[in-house]
Amino acid sequence: MAEDEERARKYWENISRIDREEELEWCVKNVWLTYQLLAARAEDGSAERREFDRLQDHYMAIERNLMDLSREEEDRILEEYPKLVERLERENGL
Repeated sequence: MAEDEERARKYWENISRIDREEELEWCVKNVWLTYQLLAARAEDGSAERREFDRLQDHYMAIERNLMDLSREEEDRILEEYPKLVERLERENGL
C-alpha cells in the first residue's frame, strides 16, 4: 500500500511540475505575442516599432531559457507577466 501511495504522490508531483512549466511558457509567450502585435501595429521604421521588436526579442530569449531560471525568477514571471499583458492591452486598446 505504501508503494501505491508513493507512486501516486510522485505522479501528482509530476503533473504539478508539468502544469507549472506550461503556465510559465504561456506567460512568457503571451508577453512576446503582445509585443509582436504592437510592433505590427506600429509604423514601419519608427522608434516605437524598433522598441516593440526589441522587447519581443527579449521575451523570446527568456522563453528559450526558461529551464535555466531559478524558482524565484519563475515565481516573478507567474506573478508579473500576466499583469504586464493586461496593462499593455489596456494602454494600447487591444
